[in-house]
Amino acid sequence: METKNCIYCGRTFDVDRLLEKAGTYRCKDENDCLEYQAGEDPADSIEDADYISAVVKSSLAEATRRIAAYKDAKKDQSKSSMGDRVEISQESIDEFTWMKSAVEALALEYKENKKFVFQYHEPKDREYTISFNDPDHPLHIAVRIDPRDGSSYSLIAARGETADNTDPLYREFIYKSYPGSQREDLIQDLSVILIALDGEKELISGLLNEFRMEIETRYYHSDE
Repeated sequence: METKNCIYCGRTFDVDRLLEKAGTYRCKDENDCLEYQAGEDPADSIEDADYISAVVKSSLAEATRRIAAYKDAKKDQSKSSMGDRVEISQESIDEFTWMKSAVEALALEYKENKKFVFQYHEPKDREYTISFNDPDHPLHIAVRIDPRDGSSYSLIAARGETADNTDPLYREFIYKSYPGSQREDLIQDLSVILIALDGEKELISGLLNEFRMEIETRYYHSDE
């Protein structure tokens, strides 16, 4: 029988002992689940072979589910790139209109700074890119705001001027997703990137590294 893990206690059970809700599973026996959570922390029981085995099996099962979801998402992206696009909801359009307006307001703040180029890509892509190019230093960085499914966004920073056959995965050094309810956080984080890039050259690498570590520890439910 198929097994899944409870999102609360972490144990792995046959699916007939679990309740499914919104793609996640939880114990049918809530009292047992709570008692398990309130008991001795199994993480302290390093000699508990059954617990370690359960963690590994649960992790592998969850990883398989996540990989399948990633493959489905990649297929959807491929369809979109071929023109077979899913109809965009009005909510998503309205949300990105807000984001576009906010980024254009930032662009006004930098209109005299020729190192930055702000560019909106028409509705086919519905994304905004900000390119930074310092002619006095070998540094070219592009920041992209990309609307995801529904009213959510991703903020991506990548080093430019790499070989054409370089996989984008190895160029992107900052990636963060934001639910629509936290759209102002994206603008705040984008402002941090812009100020860091426009500051002292010898500090850019260290500042962006600190920024990356800070946002990687920030959690939104949409990151799940």
